[in-house]
Amino acid sequence: MTPKFDLRMFLPALNWFGLGTTIFAAILGAAAVWLLSVEFIRPVLPFFPVDAATAEAMAAHRTAAGAAARIGLIRGELWTDYAMTLAPDISGELAIPTSAQLSEMASLESARAAAVAAAELAPYDTRAWLLMAGTDARGLGQKAAGPLKMSYYAGPNELSLIPLRIKIATQSDAITDPELQALVGGEIRAIITRKPGFKPVIVSAYRDALPEGRRFIESQVGDLDPKLLASLRATSPSR
Repeated sequence: MTPKFDLRMFLPALNWFGLGTTIFAAILGAAAVWLLSVEFIRPVLPFFPVDAATAEAMAAHRTAAGAAARIGLIRGELWTDYAMTLAPDISGELAIPTSAQLSEMASLESARAAAVAAAELAPYDTRAWLLMAGTDARGLGQKAAGPLKMSYYAGPNELSLIPLRIKIATQSDAITDPELQALVGGEIRAIITRKPGFKPVIVSAYRDALPEGRRFIESQVGDLDPKLLASLRATSPSR
């Protein structure tokens, strides 16, 4: 005898399937709203604040970048954006802060905290590590060598970051780190042999470097470019 088909036997399974589908659709909808809201709020920023003018322009977007980072929460690149808007100009000469510059310390600390959050969420983002190194080198009592090395490992071919990486290394005691010497030295030699258009970067870094940094730059330029070496020594500043 052929058993009769009874749809009621499948109703519980169908109800669970419908409920699961509804929940899944609701989650997808919430995720879409979350992603779209962040993109609407997130400001369009340059890749990195490589000079004072860019840093000042980025600061104007601080509120929007902060809101996007808090809404995005787990998106590391949003925290990097926010850190960049918080950081004052870190491309200039490093110096012991004067009383007039102490107001920047709070901004540096906030920028570093955001950069740390970015590095924890997106350790592949070389900008976060470089921001940490830049803020550490400017008087936060932290060693810049560690995050500076990470900026090389995370983004060894980021041409726009070359000037600041060399500056931070040669203007601080980070240049005494052997591992960092190898990384910075490779970048300097690559400029001389393959990227001659970047030679002004070496000149600028040498001008503002500590004595240890200047000696390091001279050792790397060496016989590769005697003309550049002579030019550097001729304009060597007294510190």
